[in-house]
Amino acid sequence: MIGKVAIHISEEDHSYLNYVKNITLRLGSTPDFIYLEGEYLLNFIKPSEEKQLAIRKHIEEFFDDYQLYTFFDKDDSTLDHLQESYDLLFVKYKKQFFGKSMPEWLLMETDNIRLWVYKNGGSAHIKRVCLPVDFSERSIRQVEFVEYLKNFFDFNYDLVYAMNMGRLREKLSKKDYDKSLLDKREEVMHLYTDMFAEKKLNLTVLEGDPYKEMVKYINSSGYDLVVIGRRGKGMRERIGSVSLHMARSLKCPVVVL
Repeated sequence: MIGKVAIHISEEDHSYLNYVKNITLRLGSTPDFIYLEGEYLLNFIKPSEEKQLAIRKHIEEFFDDYQLYTFFDKDDSTLDHLQESYDLLFVKYKKQFFGKSMPEWLLMETDNIRLWVYKNGGSAHIKRVCLPVDFSERSIRQVEFVEYLKNFFDFNYDLVYAMNMGRLREKLSKKDYDKSLLDKREEVMHLYTDMFAEKKLNLTVLEGDPYKEMVKYINSSGYDLVVIGRRGKGMRERIGSVSLHMARSLKCPVVVL
């Protein structure tokens, strides 16, 4: 299910490379490394050749067998190469005050490459995984991907769904709202039963804004990894915002399918 793997590198970060080394070893992958010439490296302004040498020296602290590919800009040709060449790309999330960071750019502009977004402090010893679901085909792909990961890692995983009932709360009486809430819960359980009953997965149903409630729940529950889905080009703007919100707000690493 996971083919060719690449790791984006932009600066010296021992925790990040140690994390991706452990993950790729478990997956049995020999990754390539991707560097964008215009990005900041090692907090120094260096000529291109010195940058390349510094990158290689840092990589070789963790990897013996690798290929390093340098690109010169965040443009369509870079996107095309990444999407045509790789099935999974590791990136580190980092706030950037000017322009889009690498993970933000990839989340908004790519459609068919899996992104494994590292967050500071992420543990490669994956024991608990969370899947925010909407009971669409994306949810099935999330579960299939996580079941595949279980071939390499020993973990448990949970589903979480958020019922966005805020607008009804404002319009309905408490009695009518409670009835609507109960009906919605029954609908959710029917969807769960139809899609996942045979697997007997743990499902947590939240009430409230999906953005806020899911992030609050996940961040307080000690998960090591979150796996989320996204739609294709027709819904890029909307789903890009969901993916970005998760990548920005969650404390643990996030895989975007």
